[in-house]
Amino acid sequence: MVTRMREKGQITIPANIRESLHLSRDSMLSVARIGDGILLVPRPSVFESVSEKFSKAAKTKGITLENLLKDLKRNRHKEL
Repeated sequence: MVTRMREKGQITIPANIRESLHLSRDSMLSVARIGDGILLVPRPSVFESVSEKFSKAAKTKGITLENLLKDLKRNRHKEL
């Protein structure tokens, strides 16, 4: 399917897709860039919600990605 983007970046999602996904005028969509493409997903996904909560909690506690990766390595070696 092909659709045209309008002046303000608006696009039309074909009716059969809107109906099959139960999308209405006020439906929320997550938008993500994937390489050279765009991914639209109905309503914020559970992953995004959990990821955002985790990021906020980690930041509050001063936990960095580097810390997490070091702990992961250390725990993997303990299991072996």
